[in-house]
Formats: sequence, structure tokens, C-alpha cells
Amino acid sequence: MGESLKRIWKAGWLNFKRNSYLSFGSTGVLVLVLLLFSALMALNFLSVKVVSSLQEKIDVTAYFKVEANENEIMKVKEDLIDHSEVKNIEYISRDQALEEFRSLHAGDVLIQDSLAELDENPLQASLNIKAIDPSSYASIVTFLEGNKFRTLIDKINFYENEQVISRVQGISGGIQNWGVILTMAMALIAVLVTFNTIRLTIYNQKQEIEIMRLVGGSNWHIRAPYLVEGGLYGVFAAAVTLIIFYPVVYLVSPKIEVLMPNASLIGYFASNAFQYIGMVLIVGIMLGVVSSAIAIRRFLKA
Repeated sequence: MGESLKRIWKAGWLNFKRNSYLSFGSTGVLVLVLLLFSALMALNFLSVKVVSSLQEKIDVTAYFKVEANENEIMKVKEDLIDHSEVKNIEYISRDQALEEFRSLHAGDVLIQDSLAELDENPLQASLNIKAIDPSSYASIVTFLEGNKFRTLIDKINFYENEQVISRVQGISGGIQNWGVILTMAMALIAVLVTFNTIRLTIYNQKQEIEIMRLVGGSNWHIRAPYLVEGGLYGVFAAAVTLIIFYPVVYLVSPKIEVLMPNASLIGYFASNAFQYIGMVLIVGIMLGVVSSAIAIRRFLKA
């Protein structure tokens, strides 16, 4: 068995070296596919960060009528805290709202003078509510509208934010769906290119294969060297991909962090290096081996 495996490996390696130009071309295409696959992983990481950042900024605010006292508002807050879909609630009093409004418009003399002329604070107390999942806001709003203190609530700004919430959810779902489609398309391209390369190799060695079949060579011994050859395409493609990808990520990461401080691309691929390297290696080998298996099977059936 050991000698048989050694001969198969040697034959596969010789095929890989013998067809140097074809091997270079197939490996190059696989490198492009694996780089696109890696770029898709990076894009998915960044998109998750962007969507997560947008989701953190989305909230629902319930504004209370001026006559509502703090004890009544606190009772509404206590009811909301027991709601399983609520992540966090912030109470903003009328005085706090006025102070924040003044700070926000500190440089506007007209607004500051207008506030100084008022005898009473015109702003409302409010509860700022964040949900665990953006899809839960509708349920929270329904809960508020059915609360026994509903008459104290002047307005709820959910309907103003509903479109933004829907867009964020659409972006998240769209990125995942398109990512799957692009990955499958790239895999198909790689299989087709490697399939044609292996088929040319088989065609060039047609007489050798026929001789092996005449002398009783099993299909396994005929197939195996080409499977090894396809696997070698994947291994070399994965190695070249890693050599190119990590330096590019290292150079690009600081520029991305300027726009997205919480998204360290190099940090992500460094902390997940073993998983990423293993995934690229497995994908590369699988694409090469599957392409080879299809090509040799078609030939043996012919």
C-alpha cells in the first residue's frame, strides 16, 4: 500500500511539473478565486460591523406629555424592563433634555436668546429604548401603546425610524444572500478552469492511460495521480493567496480604521488565522480535486 501511494504521489507530482504552463495557468486562476473568496470574507466582516454600528444607533423614543410626572414615567420604564426584547432604557428628564438642547446649540445665539425668553421648559421627558434585535421594535411599540399609562405618552418616534430599521435589515440580509451567490459563482469558474486543464493533461497522456487499462490497471490507480495533481493546484494556490492577502490586509487595515474605528481587518484575520488558513487550504484542495475527479470520470466513461 505504501509503495502504491508513493507511486501515485510521484505520478501526480510529475504531471504537475510536466505541464508547467498549464499548471501555472490553473494555479493562477485558483489564486484569483481564493483571493476573491478572501475579499468576500473581509467584506462580510466589514458589512457586519457597519450593520451592527447602524443597529446600535437605531432606537425608539417615547415622549411624554408635560403633565406626566416622573413617578408615572418610572412605572412605564419598569414595565418595559420586564419586556424580554428590550436591551436598554434611558430616562431623559425635561431638565436634562433642555440642557442637552442648549449644549447642542451652544453656538447659536438666536436659539439661546429664545430659550432665555421662555418662562417654562417646552421640552418633554422621554424614554429612549434600545431593543436586542431591530425586528423587535414593532413589538415594543405595540406593548407601549397597550400600556395602562398610554394616555401619558404624547408620541412614539418608531414610525419615523421604521424605514431606517427596515433598510438596515435589508442590507444585512442582502449582503449574506449575495455573498453566497458570488461564492458559488467563483467556485464554478474555478472548477471549470481546472477541469479543462486536467482534461488537457489526460488527453496528452491518452495512450499511457489506455496501456494501463489494457494491462489491468484499476480505475483507482488511473484516477489517483490526477486527483493528486488537482490537489497540488489547490495547495499552491492557497499558499500564493496567503502570501498576497495578508500583506494587502496589513496595508489596507489602517485606512479602513480611519473610517471605521471599531473594524480592525488585520486584527480579525490575525486572531482567526488558523481558521482562515485552514479554510483557504481546504477550499483550494477541494476545488482542484473535484475538478480532477469530474475530468477523469468523463474520460473513463468515454
